[in-house]
Amino acid sequence: MLSRIVIAATAALVLTGGAALAQQDVIKARQAGFSDYKKAMGEIKDALGKGDVAAVAPVGQRIEAFAATIPSLFPAGSDKGKTGAKEVIWANFPDFTAKAKDAENAGKALSAAAATGDKAATGQAFAALADTCKACHQRYRAD
Repeated sequence: MLSRIVIAATAALVLTGGAALAQQDVIKARQAGFSDYKKAMGEIKDALGKGDVAAVAPVGQRIEAFAATIPSLFPAGSDKGKTGAKEVIWANFPDFTAKAKDAENAGKALSAAAATGDKAATGQAFAALADTCKACHQRYRAD
């Protein structure tokens, strides 16, 4: 009987530890993704500053691809640990998901504008993308 209790307790600890590790993995993955997103925004700003509109399209595609994964990087329970995510994300997940979709669409629009070679339109699309970042950060990111 005691051995069954020990086995059950050990299994519970392993499963709990596994969940904690999985949570930390998803937090690390989303932090890495957002770090690359921030880097990509800088790359776009630099390219536009140099007038290199052609360099913007592939970076916009990178942003678009990451933005499509954002909701999957915030599974329930991944609000614990070292994260800048506010708990309100999970309480308002449909809105959070919509904001991620806005970023995805803005990345797509940026790539399309850059493909035309129109610097002004690309700059406007970049500003619209930056607005999607701000809209999400204001509500869902802790300082």
